[in-house]
Amino acid sequence: MKNNTGNAKLILLHPYIQKQGSSSKLWLLAFISFFTVAFLLTLVYTRESITGKTVAAAAITTVAGGGVTAPLPTTVVNTLLHYASKSNDSYHMPYSEMKPIADVLRKCSSPCNFLVFGLTPETLLWKSLNHNGRTVFIEENRYYAAYYEELHPEIDVFDVQYTTKMSETKELIASAKEQIHNECRPVQNLLFSECKLGINDLPNHVYEVDWDVILIDGPRGAGTESPGRMQPIFTAGVLARSKKGSNLKTHIFVHDYYRDVEQISGDEFLCKENMVERNGMLAHFMVERMEENSFQYCRNKNNSSSSTTKAPVS
Repeated sequence: MKNNTGNAKLILLHPYIQKQGSSSKLWLLAFISFFTVAFLLTLVYTRESITGKTVAAAAITTVAGGGVTAPLPTTVVNTLLHYASKSNDSYHMPYSEMKPIADVLRKCSSPCNFLVFGLTPETLLWKSLNHNGRTVFIEENRYYAAYYEELHPEIDVFDVQYTTKMSETKELIASAKEQIHNECRPVQNLLFSECKLGINDLPNHVYEVDWDVILIDGPRGAGTESPGRMQPIFTAGVLARSKKGSNLKTHIFVHDYYRDVEQISGDEFLCKENMVERNGMLAHFMVERMEENSFQYCRNKNNSSSSTTKAPVS
């Protein structure tokens, strides 16, 4: 009985040994197959990655002309202007007024610093045209500013509380000219100014930026109780004259220039001698940087208060 039992065990063990050997071969084959597949996948992925990077680099070079800061193609700019000028909004700018601003933005050295007073139907257009630069908007209505920024998170909007009234235009201009050697001097950091026409409650960095282009299309300017645009015009002039960088000139556009407040303020603080052109309701000035000890807004004009009552010749 013991011999039979031993033989039975031997017979049972034999197939197990064969299975164990077969299993080892299968594991070895699987192991080799796994590493073969892994190697092939790695090779394919590496080639695709290198090819993808090469294509991407070539695309950037082709589109940007060797850099990623190339301006928008002319056809894109013209298309944007075309559709913006066809807006159903009754307050939108016509093509003839948008074009000069777009031309200056296209020629502006990148990155271009663009400051805009007022949220208007053209807001998204200005942001798009200055796609490689910094565009900041200043809005009088804090609720609308917050609402607009929620709709368009890519837009930088800061609200400001204007303290002027259109009915006070002549008095405010006279006061500024009386304080030209002190609080209302042409070259200064308005953050620390108490000039009634200076805007001094914007974020600190707004005063530190050398703005290349400034557009004044706000705040409201209809009605004697409206704030008018004396403050933005005065502020734009000071920002332009107080620049620290290598770009000595600032393009300043004033919209709705047919109105008395815009014309009187522009004549006093941006100066006729600096006007490049006037197209419809848009006036274009180019204001140069001044030395810190300068105390005259316009070179060809006496800064006496007697001239504040005179409207400029159209």
